Amino acid sequence: MTQHEQPYTLTKLPKPHIKGFLRKSMLEVWQTSRNNGDVGRKIYSILPSVSLRPTNWIRYDVIFFSQYGPFPAYLKRFHLSDSDHCSCGGIGTALHYVTECALTVS
Repeated sequence: MTQHEQPYTLTKLPKPHIKGFLRKSMLEVWQTSRNNGDVGRKIYSILPSVSLRPTNWIRYDVIFFSQYGPFPAYLKRFHLSDSDHCSCGGIGTALHYVTECALTVS
């Protein structure tokens, strides 16, 4: 019974309405978690809003902007390498190879 002693009635909602409601709720929770989180800040600064639509990024764009890839600084961070230095002596990040490494200047 409800607060006013009326019986509950079950209302059938259309599936698209339920799916839309759940999708919206899930995106709100995901966005809140992302806004308040402390991981993934590099990508967050580029793509601050969550979305179910895929981006048009290719694999190499993702590797470069996230800096998660075969870079000495990344490998050292996860104890997969003893050094975070590039062969030129600089710290081996994606940005280093693109902007300052003497070995990758074209």
